Amino acid sequence: MYPYITVFGFQVGTYGLWMLAGLFAAFFLFKHLFRRRGICWECALVIVCCAFGLALLGGYVFYMLFSVGLPAIVEAAHEGRLLETLSQGGIVFYGGLFSGILGVWIGCRIVGLRFLPVLDLCAPALALGHAFGRVGCLFAGCCYGMPCDLPFCFALSPYIEGGARLFPVQLFESACDLILCAALVLYLRKRRPVPRAAGIFLMSYATYRFIFEFFRGDEIRGRILGLSTSQFWSLPTFAAGAILCFIVARMGVNSDPFRTDEGRIRPPETEK
Repeated sequence: MYPYITVFGFQVGTYGLWMLAGLFAAFFLFKHLFRRRGICWECALVIVCCAFGLALLGGYVFYMLFSVGLPAIVEAAHEGRLLETLSQGGIVFYGGLFSGILGVWIGCRIVGLRFLPVLDLCAPALALGHAFGRVGCLFAGCCYGMPCDLPFCFALSPYIEGGARLFPVQLFESACDLILCAALVLYLRKRRPVPRAAGIFLMSYATYRFIFEFFRGDEIRGRILGLSTSQFWSLPTFAAGAILCFIVARMGVNSDPFRTDEGRIRPPETEK
């Protein structure tokens, strides 16, 4: 576990670095997929900024509500510890996912693109960015797995589970994200019903996230109705993906991403 590295005498969080790397990787893949649809890269930049900004906010809010809990936040406010409590917040992926989708919608409204075709293009980029983020979790020592003696298990720190070897659930989830990303990129090489790629992403991620939660060892995630918070939110996420994939995609949604011509890549001017 390496939660920090020293750069020119300053401590830098490795989780933040991996998240930044994931953001750049997702943007360049997003930009590539946009270019194949004739959309200029500036549109991709606006949408990524809107989605990433709201994803951070939503992930933080979900963490505070479901991991810390509203009663604990209210108690901290009464005791004058509110800022201290708020400063120790983390990020919950599902909160980031839901609010990030809202950010994509806002970005599409800004640049004049249709939301559902763009949401399909977001799916593989999101899987790629999340794969980097899960590696960041491994370095930060969070989201770790249960104690396990299988050959591929290893200890993160003597301070986590007493130095026991842990199931590397972060790496398994990262590997699934990369496989899903590659599958979606191949799937989108041809014109597909919109928004089936987004539906495939939501169903696939919800499925393996629900399963991997059984191998998690950290207890900070919170629980809802006997399920971990992430397992609980995996259920409506899978349902939403099924609706997109099997109902909305069969309704003949317009696959042309352009609401206006502003974001279209202009053909090079021919010499006269």
